[in-house]
Amino acid sequence: MRQGLPFIAILIFLIVAAGCTTTAPQTGQPTTTPASTTEVPPVVPTGTASPDHRYPSTSLEIKEYVDHAASWAEKSGRHTALAAFNNASGPYVTGDVYIYALDYSGIALALPFQPGMVGTDFRPLKDATGKPYTDIEIQLAQSGGGYILYRYPYPAANGTSTLKISYVRPVDDTYWIGAGVYTREDLLIDQELLQFVGDARAYALAQGREKALAVFNDQSGPFLSGDLYIFAYDYNGTTLSWPYHPDQIGVNRFDATDPVGTYHIQEMITTAKGGGGMVDYYSTNPVTNRTDLKISYVTDVDGTWLLGAGRYIEPGPMILRA
Repeated sequence: MRQGLPFIAILIFLIVAAGCTTTAPQTGQPTTTPASTTEVPPVVPTGTASPDHRYPSTSLEIKEYVDHAASWAEKSGRHTALAAFNNASGPYVTGDVYIYALDYSGIALALPFQPGMVGTDFRPLKDATGKPYTDIEIQLAQSGGGYILYRYPYPAANGTSTLKISYVRPVDDTYWIGAGVYTREDLLIDQELLQFVGDARAYALAQGREKALAVFNDQSGPFLSGDLYIFAYDYNGTTLSWPYHPDQIGVNRFDATDPVGTYHIQEMITTAKGGGGMVDYYSTNPVTNRTDLKISYVTDVDGTWLLGAGRYIEPGPMILRA
């Protein structure tokens, strides 16, 4: 028994000494404080369109990405959130998808790949097509959130102006955030939509304008399927086909604007006369009764009128990623 006492005494000494070294700061060193309990969680989309589950690819995933960041920002506070959003190596930069932040006067607060632009007023800026994208984003954020299509420098392509769909939403009454995916026109205007518009044009040329328009305006006809339908205008801007709004047939809408101020009928006319192509604007979805971004394809018929059809961009499985 006596032989065991020195060993026990040494063991107690070591335990006490070890406890002292973990609790007492070293002389001349500041006392450390516990790390903040507010941590930035990894951003992982919940959808399945992205094979590696790291890069948002669909309209639903990009909204979830932004909603996730906004929820964290609300809990963490503006200062902490903006520091994280400005970190190009941080958790809110996922490949070429990243959170950006601005206030409601258009001043950039977070741009991880353009730090020199932080503090810049973005409202005067326009994209390569002349779209005042920040003005539109502010309107969307103030209304609760929404999608926008525009062109923006692509970090992975040396800043080349590239199509991008972003989702923006408010964090609080002082600033809002967004994130987007770089995309391509063939993803937005797919073969099914092109075929739908092409079949309508062929039908119009074969049957003549009067008969074709009667069919296009028939809600039980072959050229209407849910929120996908044929619309038509003459080159003066007069409505020829709008099956969900028969009261607008014969009404001149040349100077009509969408909810964000875009002269979308004029853009349709210019695009159709130029050989056809994509036009984006905001329109009320006849199925959901929500105002959403709509991306349409329009084409000339016979040199006197145009027709087209489009899809609404809403949270769902639509693949956007290039």
